[in-house]
Amino acid sequence: MLRRINRPSVRSVKTLHTPIYDGRQLATRQYLLNDIAILDKVLNSTSHNKSILYTSKYKRLPLMISGNDSVRVNQFVRELSDSMQLSETLNQQRQRDPAKKLGKIGLQLFMSCHDNNITPLSTSLTCNLMEHYNRYPYKETVEGICESIAQVREIIDQNKIILDEPRDIDKLVDKLAKTTRDAETIKRVLSILDYQLYSDDVVRVVRGRKTYDEVEVAEGWKYPCGVMNTDEAYLRSLELPTNKIVSINKESLVVVFDGTLREADKILPSLHYASKQGKSLVVVVSGECVGDALTAITINNNKNKRQGVDCRTVILRYIEKDHNNTRLEENLDFIQFLKLPRALGSIYSPKFSECVPSSASAPEFYGVIESLKATTGEAFLYNSQEPEEEINNDALRTTLTVKVGGDSEFEIDQRRAELDHIANDVLCHGLADGWVPTLGVALAKSIPYLKISDREDQKRVGTEAVTESLTLPLEHAMSNLFYFNKFKAAQLIGQTITEPEFTTAYLEEPTCMRQAGLLEPWNKVDKCLSNVANFIKLLSSCDVLIAKFFDKPKKK
Repeated sequence: MLRRINRPSVRSVKTLHTPIYDGRQLATRQYLLNDIAILDKVLNSTSHNKSILYTSKYKRLPLMISGNDSVRVNQFVRELSDSMQLSETLNQQRQRDPAKKLGKIGLQLFMSCHDNNITPLSTSLTCNLMEHYNRYPYKETVEGICESIAQVREIIDQNKIILDEPRDIDKLVDKLAKTTRDAETIKRVLSILDYQLYSDDVVRVVRGRKTYDEVEVAEGWKYPCGVMNTDEAYLRSLELPTNKIVSINKESLVVVFDGTLREADKILPSLHYASKQGKSLVVVVSGECVGDALTAITINNNKNKRQGVDCRTVILRYIEKDHNNTRLEENLDFIQFLKLPRALGSIYSPKFSECVPSSASAPEFYGVIESLKATTGEAFLYNSQEPEEEINNDALRTTLTVKVGGDSEFEIDQRRAELDHIANDVLCHGLADGWVPTLGVALAKSIPYLKISDREDQKRVGTEAVTESLTLPLEHAMSNLFYFNKFKAAQLIGQTITEPEFTTAYLEEPTCMRQAGLLEPWNKVDKCLSNVANFIKLLSSCDVLIAKFFDKPKKK
Protein backbone atom coordinates (compact mmCIF):
# COMPACT_ATOMS: atom_id res chain seq x y z
CA MET A 1 0.00 0.00 0.00
CA LEU A 2 1.41 3.37 -1.04
CA ARG A 3 1.13 6.31 1.28
CA ARG A 4 1.52 9.89 0.26
CA ILE A 5 4.05 11.70 2.39
CA ASN A 6 3.53 15.45 2.67
CA ARG A 7 6.88 17.14 3.01
CA PRO A 8 7.42 20.84 2.51
CA SER A 9 9.58 21.54 -0.53
CA VAL A 10 12.70 23.56 0.10
CA ARG A 11 14.38 25.59 -2.60
CA SER A 12 18.12 25.85 -2.33
CA VAL A 13 21.10 27.07 -4.31
CA LYS A 14 24.03 24.74 -4.77
CA THR A 15 27.10 26.01 -6.52
CA LEU A 16 30.83 25.55 -6.31
CA HIS A 17 31.99 29.15 -6.29
CA THR A 18 29.23 31.23 -4.67
CA PRO A 19 29.83 31.66 -0.92
CA ILE A 20 26.62 31.99 1.08
CA TYR A 21 26.75 33.97 4.34
CA ASP A 22 24.27 34.03 7.20
CA GLY A 23 23.11 37.63 7.61
CA ARG A 24 21.86 36.93 11.13
CA GLN A 25 25.35 36.28 12.46
CA LEU A 26 27.11 39.13 14.24
CA ALA A 27 30.38 38.60 12.33
CA THR A 28 28.60 38.91 8.97
CA ARG A 29 26.90 42.18 9.93
CA GLN A 30 30.18 43.60 11.21
CA TYR A 31 32.04 42.61 8.06
CA LEU A 32 29.43 44.46 5.98
CA LEU A 33 30.43 47.69 7.73
CA ASN A 34 34.21 47.33 7.30
CA ASP A 35 34.66 49.45 4.16
CA ILE A 36 32.00 51.95 5.24
CA ALA A 37 33.89 52.44 8.52
CA ILE A 38 37.12 53.10 6.58
CA LEU A 39 35.30 55.63 4.40
CA ASP A 40 33.80 57.26 7.49
CA LYS A 41 37.21 57.59 9.15
CA VAL A 42 38.72 59.19 6.04
CA LEU A 43 35.84 61.63 5.52
CA ASN A 44 35.68 62.80 9.13
CA SER A 45 39.46 63.13 9.32
CA THR A 46 39.43 65.50 6.34
CA SER A 47 36.21 67.45 6.99
CA HIS A 48 36.12 71.23 7.53
CA ASN A 49 39.62 72.72 7.96
CA LYS A 50 41.49 69.42 7.73
CA SER A 51 43.36 68.35 4.59
CA ILE A 52 44.45 65.13 2.93
CA LEU A 53 47.35 64.26 0.64
CA TYR A 54 45.83 62.45 -2.31
CA THR A 55 47.14 61.07 -5.61
CA SER A 56 44.62 60.64 -8.41
CA LYS A 57 44.95 57.65 -10.70
CA TYR A 58 45.58 60.06 -13.58
CA LYS A 59 48.16 62.20 -11.74
CA ARG A 60 51.81 61.49 -11.02
CA LEU A 61 52.24 63.92 -8.11
CA PRO A 62 50.08 63.98 -4.96
CA LEU A 63 47.66 66.83 -4.33
CA MET A 64 46.76 68.47 -1.02
CA ILE A 65 42.96 68.64 -0.75
CA SER A 66 41.22 70.82 1.82
CA GLY A 67 38.07 69.57 3.51
CA ASN A 68 36.39 72.84 2.51
CA ASP A 69 36.88 72.07 -1.18
CA SER A 70 33.60 70.21 -1.77
CA VAL A 71 34.23 69.53 -5.46
CA ARG A 72 37.61 67.85 -5.01
CA VAL A 73 36.47 65.99 -1.89
CA ASN A 74 33.53 64.49 -3.83
CA GLN A 75 35.87 63.44 -6.62
CA PHE A 76 38.25 61.93 -4.08
CA VAL A 77 35.43 59.97 -2.40
CA ARG A 78 34.31 58.52 -5.74
CA GLU A 79 37.82 57.39 -6.65
CA LEU A 80 38.43 56.00 -3.15
CA SER A 81 35.22 53.94 -3.18
CA ASP A 82 35.99 52.67 -6.70
CA SER A 83 39.52 51.63 -5.72
CA MET A 84 38.24 49.85 -2.59
CA GLN A 85 35.82 47.83 -4.70
CA LEU A 86 38.35 47.08 -7.46
CA SER A 87 41.00 45.94 -4.99
CA GLU A 88 38.69 43.09 -3.94
CA THR A 89 37.55 42.28 -7.48
CA LEU A 90 41.05 41.94 -8.94
CA ASN A 91 42.53 39.89 -6.10
CA GLN A 92 41.57 36.23 -5.74
CA GLN A 93 42.81 36.00 -2.16
CA ARG A 94 40.70 38.98 -1.09
CA GLN A 95 37.67 37.44 -2.82
CA ARG A 96 38.01 34.35 -0.64
CA ASP A 97 38.32 36.43 2.53
CA PRO A 98 34.79 36.85 4.01
CA ALA A 99 35.71 40.17 5.64
CA LYS A 100 36.89 41.68 2.33
CA LYS A 101 34.08 40.17 0.28
CA LEU A 102 31.33 41.32 2.64
CA GLY A 103 33.00 44.70 3.13
CA LYS A 104 32.77 45.31 -0.60
CA ILE A 105 29.13 44.18 -0.70
CA GLY A 106 28.26 46.49 2.19
CA LEU A 107 29.96 49.44 0.49
CA GLN A 108 28.15 48.79 -2.80
CA LEU A 109 24.78 48.61 -1.05
CA PHE A 110 25.61 51.80 0.85
CA MET A 111 26.58 53.65 -2.34
CA SER A 112 23.40 52.48 -4.08
CA CYS A 113 21.16 53.60 -1.21
CA HIS A 114 22.77 57.07 -1.24
CA ASP A 115 22.89 57.45 -5.06
CA ASN A 116 26.70 57.77 -4.81
CA ASN A 117 26.26 61.04 -2.88
CA ILE A 118 28.39 60.27 0.17
CA THR A 119 28.90 62.77 3.01
CA PRO A 120 30.44 62.54 6.50
CA LEU A 121 26.91 62.76 7.92
CA SER A 122 25.75 59.64 6.05
CA THR A 123 28.76 57.50 7.02
CA SER A 124 28.79 58.61 10.68
CA LEU A 125 25.09 57.96 11.26
CA THR A 126 25.17 54.64 9.42
CA CYS A 127 28.18 53.24 11.30
CA ASN A 128 26.98 54.37 14.74
CA LEU A 129 23.39 53.20 14.31
CA MET A 130 24.43 49.84 12.87
CA GLU A 131 26.78 49.29 15.81
CA HIS A 132 23.81 49.72 18.15
CA TYR A 133 21.73 47.35 16.04
CA ASN A 134 24.51 44.75 16.11
CA ARG A 135 24.37 44.84 19.91
CA TYR A 136 20.57 44.56 19.95
CA PRO A 137 19.61 42.77 16.70
CA TYR A 138 15.84 42.93 17.13
CA LYS A 139 13.04 44.10 14.90
CA GLU A 140 11.93 46.60 17.55
CA THR A 141 15.38 48.22 17.53
CA VAL A 142 15.10 48.95 13.81
CA GLU A 143 11.57 50.28 14.30
CA GLY A 144 12.79 52.61 17.03
CA ILE A 145 15.65 53.86 14.84
CA CYS A 146 13.45 54.46 11.79
CA GLU A 147 10.66 56.14 13.77
CA SER A 148 13.16 58.46 15.47
CA ILE A 149 14.79 59.39 12.15
CA ALA A 150 11.31 60.18 10.78
CA GLN A 151 10.71 62.44 13.80
CA VAL A 152 14.02 64.24 13.21
CA ARG A 153 13.11 64.82 9.56
CA GLU A 154 9.76 66.28 10.59
CA ILE A 155 11.34 68.55 13.22
CA ILE A 156 13.91 69.89 10.76
CA ASP A 157 11.22 70.41 8.13
CA GLN A 158 9.15 72.48 10.56
CA ASN A 159 12.15 74.67 11.46
CA LYS A 160 13.73 75.18 8.04
CA ILE A 161 14.71 78.70 7.07
CA ILE A 162 13.45 80.52 3.98
CA LEU A 163 15.78 83.22 2.65
CA ASP A 164 14.03 85.96 0.64
CA GLU A 165 16.12 89.05 1.23
CA PRO A 166 18.99 89.62 -1.25
CA ARG A 167 21.13 90.86 1.63
CA ASP A 168 20.83 87.52 3.45
CA ILE A 169 21.49 85.54 0.27
CA ASP A 170 24.56 87.65 -0.54
CA LYS A 171 25.92 86.98 2.94
CA LEU A 172 25.43 83.26 2.39
CA VAL A 173 27.21 83.47 -0.99
CA ASP A 174 30.18 85.19 0.67
CA LYS A 175 30.40 82.25 3.05
CA LEU A 176 30.06 79.59 0.33
CA ALA A 177 32.54 81.09 -2.15
CA LYS A 178 36.24 80.58 -1.55
CA THR A 179 37.27 83.85 -3.22
CA THR A 180 35.79 87.31 -3.61
CA ARG A 181 35.91 86.87 -7.38
CA ASP A 182 33.71 83.76 -7.25
CA ALA A 183 31.29 85.49 -4.86
CA GLU A 184 30.92 88.50 -7.17
CA THR A 185 30.17 86.26 -10.16
CA ILE A 186 27.49 84.33 -8.27
CA LYS A 187 25.92 87.57 -6.98
CA ARG A 188 25.83 88.91 -10.53
CA VAL A 189 24.00 85.79 -11.70
CA LEU A 190 21.51 86.00 -8.83
CA SER A 191 20.89 89.68 -9.51
CA ILE A 192 19.99 88.96 -13.15
CA LEU A 193 17.60 86.22 -12.00
CA ASP A 194 16.13 88.50 -9.32
CA TYR A 195 17.40 85.97 -6.74
CA GLN A 196 14.94 83.35 -8.02
CA LEU A 197 17.23 80.40 -8.71
CA TYR A 198 14.96 77.41 -8.12
CA SER A 199 16.26 74.83 -10.61
CA ASP A 200 19.64 73.31 -11.43
CA ASP A 201 19.26 73.82 -15.20
CA VAL A 202 18.82 77.60 -15.20
CA VAL A 203 22.53 78.42 -14.79
CA ARG A 204 25.14 76.73 -16.96
CA VAL A 205 28.82 77.12 -16.10
CA VAL A 206 31.24 76.57 -18.98
CA ARG A 207 34.87 77.27 -19.80
CA GLY A 208 35.49 80.75 -21.13
CA ARG A 209 38.18 82.07 -23.44
CA LYS A 210 39.11 85.22 -21.54
CA THR A 211 40.76 86.13 -18.26
CA TYR A 212 37.53 87.48 -16.79
CA ASP A 213 34.06 86.00 -16.27
CA GLU A 214 31.24 86.62 -18.72
CA VAL A 215 27.51 86.08 -18.16
CA GLU A 216 25.37 85.47 -21.24
CA VAL A 217 21.59 85.79 -20.91
CA ALA A 218 19.30 83.68 -23.09
CA GLU A 219 15.58 84.39 -22.91
CA GLY A 220 12.72 82.58 -24.54
CA TRP A 221 11.79 78.96 -25.08
CA LYS A 222 14.54 76.53 -24.07
CA TYR A 223 14.45 73.82 -26.74
CA PRO A 224 16.35 70.83 -25.29
CA CYS A 225 17.24 69.23 -28.64
CA GLY A 226 19.33 71.62 -30.69
CA VAL A 227 20.27 71.70 -34.37
CA MET A 228 20.11 68.30 -36.05
CA ASN A 229 23.66 66.93 -36.09
CA THR A 230 23.39 63.75 -38.16
CA ASP A 231 24.88 65.20 -41.35
CA GLU A 232 28.29 66.90 -41.54
CA ALA A 233 27.56 68.65 -44.84
CA TYR A 234 24.45 70.27 -43.37
CA LEU A 235 26.36 71.44 -40.28
CA ARG A 236 29.06 72.96 -42.49
CA SER A 237 26.39 74.83 -44.45
CA LEU A 238 25.47 76.55 -41.15
CA GLU A 239 29.18 77.05 -40.26
CA LEU A 240 28.53 75.27 -36.97
CA PRO A 241 31.90 73.43 -36.82
CA THR A 242 33.62 76.85 -36.97
CA ASN A 243 31.32 79.17 -35.01
CA LYS A 244 29.90 76.54 -32.60
CA ILE A 245 26.58 78.40 -32.58
CA VAL A 246 23.84 79.52 -34.98
CA SER A 247 22.51 82.96 -34.14
CA ILE A 248 19.58 84.57 -36.00
CA ASN A 249 18.64 88.00 -34.65
CA LYS A 250 15.78 88.86 -36.98
CA GLU A 251 12.30 87.49 -37.58
CA SER A 252 12.26 84.00 -39.10
CA LEU A 253 9.56 81.78 -40.53
CA VAL A 254 8.63 78.51 -38.81
CA VAL A 255 7.17 75.43 -40.46
CA VAL A 256 6.27 72.26 -38.54
CA PHE A 257 6.38 68.77 -40.10
CA ASP A 258 4.78 65.72 -38.50
CA GLY A 259 6.72 62.58 -39.43
CA THR A 260 9.81 61.96 -41.54
CA LEU A 261 10.84 64.62 -44.04
CA ARG A 262 12.38 62.77 -46.99
CA GLU A 263 11.16 64.12 -50.37
CA ALA A 264 12.61 67.39 -51.64
CA ASP A 265 9.28 68.53 -53.12
CA LYS A 266 7.85 68.82 -49.60
CA ILE A 267 10.43 71.42 -48.48
CA LEU A 268 11.52 73.23 -51.69
CA PRO A 269 8.42 75.52 -51.85
CA SER A 270 9.14 76.64 -48.27
CA LEU A 271 12.81 77.33 -49.10
CA HIS A 272 11.83 79.44 -52.13
CA TYR A 273 9.18 81.35 -50.14
CA ALA A 274 11.61 82.13 -47.29
CA SER A 275 14.26 83.36 -49.76
CA LYS A 276 11.73 85.67 -51.45
CA GLN A 277 10.73 87.06 -48.07
CA GLY A 278 14.39 87.55 -47.12
CA LYS A 279 13.90 85.52 -43.94
CA SER A 280 15.50 82.46 -42.41
CA LEU A 281 13.45 79.29 -42.03
CA VAL A 282 13.17 77.12 -38.92
CA VAL A 283 11.98 73.58 -39.66
CA VAL A 284 10.59 71.64 -36.70
CA VAL A 285 10.24 67.96 -37.61
CA SER A 286 8.96 65.19 -35.34
CA GLY A 287 10.74 62.45 -37.30
CA GLU A 288 13.97 62.31 -39.30
CA CYS A 289 15.10 64.74 -41.97
CA VAL A 290 16.96 62.68 -44.56
CA GLY A 291 17.45 62.01 -48.25
CA ASP A 292 16.63 64.57 -50.92
CA ALA A 293 14.99 66.94 -48.45
CA LEU A 294 18.17 67.27 -46.39
CA THR A 295 20.26 67.65 -49.54
CA ALA A 296 17.99 70.44 -50.79
CA ILE A 297 18.28 72.31 -47.49
CA THR A 298 22.07 71.98 -47.49
CA ILE A 299 22.34 73.22 -51.10
CA ASN A 300 20.04 76.16 -50.33
CA ASN A 301 22.14 77.20 -47.31
CA ASN A 302 25.36 77.05 -49.33
CA LYS A 303 23.81 79.04 -52.21
CA ASN A 304 22.59 81.82 -49.90
CA LYS A 305 26.00 81.93 -48.21
CA ARG A 306 27.79 82.35 -51.57
CA GLN A 307 25.39 85.09 -52.66
CA GLY A 308 25.71 86.93 -49.34
CA VAL A 309 22.03 86.43 -48.52
CA ASP A 310 21.40 86.21 -44.78
CA CYS A 311 18.81 83.43 -45.01
CA ARG A 312 19.50 80.09 -43.37
CA THR A 313 17.41 76.99 -42.80
CA VAL A 314 17.73 75.47 -39.33
CA ILE A 315 16.37 71.98 -38.63
CA LEU A 316 15.17 71.25 -35.09
CA ARG A 317 14.09 67.69 -34.33
CA TYR A 318 11.18 67.30 -31.91
CA ILE A 319 11.88 64.35 -29.59
CA GLU A 320 9.07 63.48 -27.19
CA LYS A 321 11.23 62.41 -24.24
CA ASP A 322 12.91 65.84 -24.25
CA HIS A 323 9.49 67.45 -23.80
CA ASN A 324 8.19 65.42 -20.83
CA ASN A 325 6.98 62.65 -23.18
CA THR A 326 4.52 65.06 -24.82
CA ARG A 327 3.74 64.45 -28.48
CA LEU A 328 4.13 67.35 -30.89
CA GLU A 329 0.41 67.75 -31.54
CA GLU A 330 -0.26 67.65 -27.77
CA ASN A 331 2.27 70.37 -26.89
CA LEU A 332 -0.20 73.24 -27.15
CA ASP A 333 2.05 75.74 -25.33
CA PHE A 334 4.85 75.20 -27.85
CA ILE A 335 2.45 75.49 -30.79
CA GLN A 336 1.05 78.73 -29.34
CA PHE A 337 4.58 80.04 -28.78
CA LEU A 338 5.48 79.49 -32.46
CA LYS A 339 2.42 81.59 -33.43
CA LEU A 340 1.19 79.09 -35.98
CA PRO A 341 -1.81 80.70 -37.73
CA ARG A 342 -4.18 77.73 -37.37
CA ALA A 343 -2.61 76.12 -34.28
CA LEU A 344 -2.83 72.32 -34.75
CA GLY A 345 -4.14 72.79 -38.27
CA SER A 346 -0.83 74.38 -39.27
CA ILE A 347 1.18 71.20 -38.64
CA TYR A 348 1.93 69.68 -42.04
CA SER A 349 1.39 65.93 -42.35
CA PRO A 350 2.20 64.12 -45.62
CA LYS A 351 -0.72 61.76 -45.00
CA PHE A 352 -3.49 64.20 -44.05
CA SER A 353 -2.61 67.71 -45.29
CA GLU A 354 -4.23 68.75 -48.56
CA CYS A 355 -1.41 70.99 -49.76
CA VAL A 356 2.31 71.50 -49.21
CA PRO A 357 3.56 74.60 -47.31
CA SER A 358 4.38 77.22 -49.95
CA SER A 359 3.78 80.86 -50.87
CA ALA A 360 0.23 79.98 -51.94
CA SER A 361 -0.62 78.38 -48.59
CA ALA A 362 1.51 80.68 -46.41
CA PRO A 363 -1.42 81.98 -44.29
CA GLU A 364 -2.16 78.39 -43.25
CA PHE A 365 1.25 76.98 -42.34
CA TYR A 366 3.94 79.51 -41.38
CA GLY A 367 4.53 80.75 -37.86
CA VAL A 368 7.22 83.21 -36.75
CA ILE A 369 9.95 83.56 -34.15
CA GLU A 370 11.79 86.82 -33.49
CA SER A 371 15.26 85.39 -32.79
CA LEU A 372 17.10 82.12 -32.33
CA LYS A 373 20.35 80.89 -30.80
CA ALA A 374 21.19 77.23 -31.22
CA THR A 375 23.95 74.67 -30.93
CA THR A 376 23.82 70.95 -31.57
CA GLY A 377 22.94 70.46 -27.89
CA GLU A 378 20.12 72.95 -27.32
CA ALA A 379 18.39 75.99 -28.76
CA PHE A 380 16.69 79.13 -27.47
CA LEU A 381 13.73 80.53 -29.39
CA TYR A 382 12.44 84.00 -28.59
CA ASN A 383 9.03 85.52 -29.24
CA SER A 384 7.50 88.51 -27.48
CA GLN A 385 4.13 87.82 -25.90
CA GLU A 386 1.08 89.93 -25.28
CA PRO A 387 -0.10 90.00 -21.63
CA GLU A 388 -3.37 88.27 -22.53
CA GLU A 389 -1.45 85.53 -24.40
CA GLU A 390 1.16 84.84 -21.73
CA ILE A 391 2.29 81.19 -21.63
CA ASN A 392 3.13 79.53 -18.32
CA ASN A 393 5.58 76.77 -19.15
CA ASP A 394 8.82 75.64 -17.54
CA ALA A 395 10.58 75.77 -20.91
CA LEU A 396 9.82 79.49 -21.25
CA ARG A 397 12.31 81.20 -18.96
CA THR A 398 15.62 83.01 -18.66
CA THR A 399 18.73 80.84 -18.84
CA LEU A 400 22.21 82.10 -17.98
CA THR A 401 25.54 80.84 -19.27
CA VAL A 402 28.54 81.74 -17.11
CA LYS A 403 31.76 81.67 -19.12
CA VAL A 404 34.49 81.27 -16.53
CA GLY A 405 37.75 83.08 -17.19
CA GLY A 406 41.24 82.66 -15.79
CA ASP A 407 44.96 82.82 -16.46
CA SER A 408 45.31 79.10 -17.19
CA GLU A 409 43.19 76.11 -18.14
CA PHE A 410 43.81 74.59 -14.73
CA GLU A 411 42.47 77.68 -12.96
CA ILE A 412 39.45 77.86 -15.28
CA ASP A 413 38.57 74.20 -14.69
CA GLN A 414 38.85 74.56 -10.91
CA ARG A 415 36.75 77.72 -10.82
CA ARG A 416 34.18 76.27 -13.21
CA ALA A 417 33.67 73.23 -10.99
CA GLU A 418 33.44 75.40 -7.86
CA LEU A 419 30.94 77.87 -9.35
CA ASP A 420 28.82 75.04 -10.75
CA HIS A 421 28.77 73.39 -7.31
CA ILE A 422 27.68 76.60 -5.55
CA ALA A 423 24.99 77.50 -8.08
CA ASN A 424 23.54 74.10 -9.00
CA ASP A 425 24.28 71.89 -5.98
CA VAL A 426 23.75 74.33 -3.11
CA LEU A 427 21.97 77.59 -3.92
CA CYS A 428 19.24 76.27 -6.22
CA HIS A 429 18.16 73.60 -3.71
CA GLY A 430 18.28 75.93 -0.71
CA LEU A 431 16.42 78.78 -2.39
CA ALA A 432 13.76 76.38 -3.67
CA ASP A 433 13.16 74.25 -0.56
CA GLY A 434 14.73 76.11 2.39
CA TRP A 435 17.82 75.98 4.58
CA VAL A 436 18.88 74.50 7.91
CA PRO A 437 21.86 75.32 10.16
CA THR A 438 24.97 73.46 9.03
CA LEU A 439 27.82 71.82 11.01
CA GLY A 440 25.29 69.34 12.44
CA VAL A 441 23.56 72.03 14.51
CA ALA A 442 20.12 71.24 13.04
CA LEU A 443 20.43 67.57 14.06
CA ALA A 444 21.56 68.44 17.59
CA LYS A 445 18.69 70.92 17.96
CA SER A 446 16.15 68.18 17.23
CA ILE A 447 17.22 66.03 20.21
CA PRO A 448 14.96 67.71 22.84
CA TYR A 449 11.92 67.16 20.61
CA LEU A 450 12.39 63.40 20.22
CA LYS A 451 9.73 61.31 21.93
CA ILE A 452 11.38 58.60 24.05
CA SER A 453 9.19 55.78 25.32
CA ASP A 454 8.91 55.29 29.08
CA ARG A 455 8.98 51.53 28.61
CA GLU A 456 12.31 49.74 28.84
CA ASP A 457 12.06 47.90 25.52
CA GLN A 458 14.14 47.45 22.38
CA LYS A 459 12.32 50.28 20.59
CA ARG A 460 13.61 52.67 23.22
CA VAL A 461 17.12 51.36 22.56
CA GLY A 462 16.73 52.39 18.92
CA THR A 463 15.54 55.88 19.89
CA GLU A 464 18.46 56.33 22.30
CA ALA A 465 20.86 55.20 19.56
CA VAL A 466 19.55 57.95 17.27
CA THR A 467 19.81 60.53 20.08
CA GLU A 468 23.43 59.58 20.66
CA SER A 469 24.28 59.66 16.94
CA LEU A 470 22.77 63.09 16.24
CA THR A 471 25.60 64.88 18.04
CA LEU A 472 28.39 63.22 16.01
CA PRO A 473 28.50 65.77 13.12
CA LEU A 474 28.69 68.67 15.58
CA GLU A 475 31.42 66.88 17.55
CA HIS A 476 33.51 66.52 14.38
CA ALA A 477 32.97 70.21 13.57
CA MET A 478 34.06 71.25 17.07
CA SER A 479 37.22 69.18 16.72
CA ASN A 480 38.21 69.84 13.09
CA LEU A 481 36.99 73.42 12.65
CA PHE A 482 37.43 75.01 16.08
CA TYR A 483 40.05 72.62 17.55
CA PHE A 484 38.25 72.17 20.87
CA ASN A 485 39.09 69.21 23.09
CA LYS A 486 36.40 66.65 23.93
CA PHE A 487 35.43 68.24 27.24
CA LYS A 488 35.04 71.75 25.81
CA ALA A 489 33.18 70.36 22.79
CA ALA A 490 30.77 68.40 25.02
CA GLN A 491 30.06 71.55 27.06
CA LEU A 492 29.30 73.66 23.97
CA ILE A 493 27.16 70.92 22.41
CA GLY A 494 25.11 70.70 25.61
CA GLN A 495 24.56 74.48 25.59
CA THR A 496 23.58 74.35 21.91
CA ILE A 497 21.01 71.60 22.54
CA THR A 498 19.39 73.41 25.48
CA GLU A 499 19.27 76.77 23.67
CA PRO A 500 15.59 77.21 22.64
CA GLU A 501 16.34 79.30 19.52
CA PHE A 502 16.74 76.86 16.61
CA THR A 503 19.24 79.00 14.69
CA THR A 504 21.52 79.79 17.67
CA ALA A 505 24.54 77.59 18.38
CA TYR A 506 27.39 77.84 20.87
CA LEU A 507 30.53 77.61 18.79
CA GLU A 508 33.41 79.81 19.89
CA GLU A 509 30.67 82.11 21.16
CA PRO A 510 26.86 82.25 20.84
CA THR A 511 26.31 82.45 17.07
CA CYS A 512 23.20 83.03 14.97
CA MET A 513 23.72 80.55 12.15
CA ARG A 514 21.42 82.50 9.83
CA GLN A 515 23.23 85.81 10.24
CA ALA A 516 26.62 84.11 9.98
CA GLY A 517 25.62 82.41 6.71
CA LEU A 518 26.28 78.93 8.16
CA LEU A 519 23.45 77.17 6.32
CA GLU A 520 22.99 74.17 4.03
CA PRO A 521 20.05 73.04 1.84
CA TRP A 522 17.28 71.36 3.82
CA ASN A 523 16.54 68.74 1.15
CA LYS A 524 20.15 67.48 1.22
CA VAL A 525 19.95 66.73 4.95
CA ASP A 526 16.45 65.29 4.63
CA LYS A 527 17.44 62.97 1.79
CA CYS A 528 20.55 61.83 3.67
CA LEU A 529 18.49 60.89 6.75
CA SER A 530 15.99 59.03 4.57
CA ASN A 531 18.78 57.09 2.85
CA VAL A 532 20.37 56.15 6.19
CA ALA A 533 17.04 54.73 7.39
CA ASN A 534 16.61 52.78 4.14
CA PHE A 535 20.11 51.30 4.38
CA ILE A 536 19.55 50.16 7.98
CA LYS A 537 16.24 48.56 7.00
CA LEU A 538 17.99 46.82 4.11
CA LEU A 539 20.83 45.33 6.17
CA SER A 540 18.56 44.30 9.04
CA SER A 541 16.25 42.44 6.63
CA CYS A 542 19.02 40.42 4.91
CA ASP A 543 19.04 36.92 6.39
CA VAL A 544 21.14 35.37 3.61
CA LEU A 545 23.84 36.96 1.45
CA ILE A 546 25.01 35.22 -1.71
CA ALA A 547 28.32 36.39 -3.13
CA LYS A 548 30.32 35.22 -6.11
CA PHE A 549 33.83 34.99 -7.50
CA PHE A 550 34.35 36.84 -10.76
CA ASP A 551 36.84 34.25 -12.02
CA LYS A 552 36.73 30.52 -11.47
CA PRO A 553 39.36 29.63 -8.84
CA LYS A 554 42.24 27.59 -10.18
CA LYS A 555 42.59 24.01 -8.96
CA LYS A 556 45.26 23.58 -6.34
